[in-house]
Amino acid sequence: MTTLSIGPHRDAIVPAFWRPFFESSGVPAALRDGDTLHVTGHTGEDEDLSFSPDSAHQIRRTFLNLDATLREAGFGWADVVELRSFHVGIRGQGEALLAIAGEFLPRPFPAWTAVGVAELWDEGSVVEVACTAVRRAR
Repeated sequence: MTTLSIGPHRDAIVPAFWRPFFESSGVPAALRDGDTLHVTGHTGEDEDLSFSPDSAHQIRRTFLNLDATLREAGFGWADVVELRSFHVGIRGQGEALLAIAGEFLPRPFPAWTAVGVAELWDEGSVVEVACTAVRRAR
């Protein structure tokens, strides 16, 4: 992981799996600002950077990729207060989305906005999820 200090109490979080995208775009996986973590939209690519044609597989990989970024930044799913998700074919993903989210997120789920879109940045990607996490006193 790389943590780049960009000011007082502000760090860019760049886990190893995110480094190629960061180097080409300048966009970090997350930005930690004090006790708040703003996580960039993550997609469900496999380790070889390919996208499965199975939307449930992509959803699970998306949550695993988010999990890696949260952990690298010292946060966990219980710290997540908001999700924003974008879906190509949202109505066909709903059941799997909620079931897989339940494997990661405690109930009640955080505030969540899910939006259907025509396409996402990476060809083959059908889901992208961003979140905001706030560190609580432990």
